[in-house]
Amino acid sequence: MIPIISSFDTYFDMKRLTKRDIELQKMADFGEQLEGGIEELGLQNNMEVEAITIIKKQQGKMPPSVFLLQAFAGKMALRKDYSNITFRVLMHFIALSEYENFISIDIKSISENLGISQPSAKRATKQLTEDNIIIKNPHPSDKRRIDYFLNPMAAWKGKTLKRDKQIDKYKKDKIQLDMFGE
Repeated sequence: MIPIISSFDTYFDMKRLTKRDIELQKMADFGEQLEGGIEELGLQNNMEVEAITIIKKQQGKMPPSVFLLQAFAGKMALRKDYSNITFRVLMHFIALSEYENFISIDIKSISENLGISQPSAKRATKQLTEDNIIIKNPHPSDKRRIDYFLNPMAAWKGKTLKRDKQIDKYKKDKIQLDMFGE
């Protein structure tokens, strides 16, 4: 770990700061040290380097659930037991995901949309369901239809509070949310 030596301590003594001011000053000081370190590294390697650090003010708090897809995608990238068709079906489900992860599609439509056979679409959907990536629910009024939902632990389209409520509902209904048998 690189020790950070800055004028921040002196600055803090001179003026009473808010937590936000303190955080911004720490980032600015750290940015200056990064710039200096990068430029020094360039000189050591006979390169003329100019480093600039840009600190942007956050425009609001991003809830952690927004980054779920990133973690999920990382796990999916390591899967070796998924065929290309299964990945294509998954991407299709993600693309079609509506508010609160509802996906209105049937096997025939998946098959037609992706140009794959119905048995292939069914196998891919089955694998995604078995790994709890896709959640199947009987349609409330039409017993012949199945509604699909993308697991809210993988990705979420909607408000964080609604996601939390959906997770609680799934837990109450004893629907498994752990993916890949974890």
